[in-house]
Amino acid sequence: MPSDAPDDLEPEFFAKMVESVGVGVGIYGEDGRYTYVNQSYADLFGVTPQALIGQPLWEIVPAIEANAFEQYWDSFADGDTREAETTHTYNGRTVPVATVTTQRSINGTSYHFGTIKDISVRKAREEEIERQNERLENFASIVSHDLRNPLNVAQGYIEMLQEDISRDELRLVDNALERMGVLISELLELARSDREIGDVTPVSVTTVAEEAWRTVSTPNATLDTPDATHRILADESRLQQLFENLFRNAIEHAGSDVHLTVDTTTDGFYVADNGPGIPQEKRDRVFEAGYTTEGDGTGFGLNIVQQIVAGHDWEIQITDNAGNGARFEITGVEFDD
Repeated sequence: MPSDAPDDLEPEFFAKMVESVGVGVGIYGEDGRYTYVNQSYADLFGVTPQALIGQPLWEIVPAIEANAFEQYWDSFADGDTREAETTHTYNGRTVPVATVTTQRSINGTSYHFGTIKDISVRKAREEEIERQNERLENFASIVSHDLRNPLNVAQGYIEMLQEDISRDELRLVDNALERMGVLISELLELARSDREIGDVTPVSVTTVAEEAWRTVSTPNATLDTPDATHRILADESRLQQLFENLFRNAIEHAGSDVHLTVDTTTDGFYVADNGPGIPQEKRDRVFEAGYTTEGDGTGFGLNIVQQIVAGHDWEIQITDNAGNGARFEITGVEFDD
């Protein structure tokens, strides 16, 4: 604002500028009491701005106690900006908010300028997703437990019968029971695949890939891994889950004698096979839950892979392997070499 601007326009101009921000604004001084709030902030509590002016911060922000305010104030240096998610409470209303607070000095007097954004919708959505995930995992665990017991009993009887009787029908029943076991395992895995990525630590691509290979390999399949001990930042158990699903997918589509290669790139890593590849027109769909190009497939494996990739903030794309086969390339990976 130019210094020669009429004084009587300055408050109006300031108020219009603050309201144009589109979120709540609150200003308080060293005594912790609001000296200014805008209408957007007051609307969170169904009151007028005047009702909040003069109120102490600790009466509205439960996370800040009255006897700790001085310490909180002194922890700021001029120009410091801090972000937080908390709740503000007034007039019988409690609102989850995201705040950005900056300390500024004007004519030698310090103030805290805060923007306050209502995040009720996002918090409600996150809580609902968490409840849904808990219900889904509980359901999957119950189904897994309640189905595995009779399934194991049935498989045991089939094995006993096959020792005395050689019939194609018994082999077909055995295959069907094995198929049920795979579906139960993948149902449980799918239910748990939405959980958040845990702590990321430096892990060896080679070590994790080889550990995954030991759980899914077939006698005639082969795997090549990087010679160098490249380390990336990842949730190790989820990374192993990613490799296991890509390996199973290759065995399922390229055969039990598939040759697989795992190697690193400048910004990530890839898993490639020497199978028939994936047609261009199908690549956009293979990560959909339940989509499969094989009658024996569940369609869950690659969807789980995509969820793990997204949870790490990586990206995945399918390309052609050199010569033939499919190549799943993961990028946006941070190395720790």
